[in-house]
Amino acid sequence: MPTAIAGFTVRQAIPADAGPIAAIYSAYEAQLWDAPTTPAAFETHIQTGSAFLVAEHGAAPVGAIRVREEDGIAWFDLLVAQHTGAGPVLLRAAEHTAQDRGLRLARMEVLEDSRLPAAFSRFGYLPIARANRDGAVTLILEKRLPLLTVREQRRTDAPGIARLTGEDPWPFEQGHRPGWFVLADGERIVGAISVRIGRDGRATATIPALDSAYRGRALESWMLERAATYAATNGALTLAAESSPDLDAQRRSLEDFRWEFISGQWEKRLSELPLEE
Repeated sequence: MPTAIAGFTVRQAIPADAGPIAAIYSAYEAQLWDAPTTPAAFETHIQTGSAFLVAEHGAAPVGAIRVREEDGIAWFDLLVAQHTGAGPVLLRAAEHTAQDRGLRLARMEVLEDSRLPAAFSRFGYLPIARANRDGAVTLILEKRLPLLTVREQRRTDAPGIARLTGEDPWPFEQGHRPGWFVLADGERIVGAISVRIGRDGRATATIPALDSAYRGRALESWMLERAATYAATNGALTLAAESSPDLDAQRRSLEDFRWEFISGQWEKRLSELPLEE
């Protein structure tokens, strides 16, 4: 699903991007390896397993980056941008993609004798090894990505919860409130959800509240699953959450987790939910 970051829309590449993106790569051909500088080459890349993210500004593609996973490590390359700010946005989106898949390390290979090592060092990428590619000395840069996790609320989360939900921070500052969970990107609170369990065995979850850069990444369904585990552990038989555009757009992900859309809301039967030991 497209994600809005800093005025850009970032999404997965599609065949229709072949012409505009190939034209951008043509301008950087001398600085890149294996760059798809023709529409046919770009289409071949995305049809044979290469995954690209594309940045749009004003509905026009202005940059791209290739992402892949190798032995549990995210690798980024072929980063190009023709609009100020598009490069950092694409790099951030690629990092988010890696985090969503549970990857903790990101790497890239750049020419040692270029401005790229210094440029990427500003984003936390540091050299860990040298290599040789076609006679040119390159550096392998690496960055440890913050852990993205859904966990129980802590006292120190109070400001983040208040910012996301509009709740009074004071009760959260007093200690743990049962049924409240946060989505944490490292130490930063970027999402919140709460669960209430009724006496009739029905539980209700709030619509997950997320920072804009984290919406549309199926993190809402992940947060609802954490809420479902809590509700089932505490004796609830069903869990319901109101419909919202963000949740409805994740229908496939929710249905994979056995959520059903019933009478305008999402519901899950918890009696068959395998509980965590």
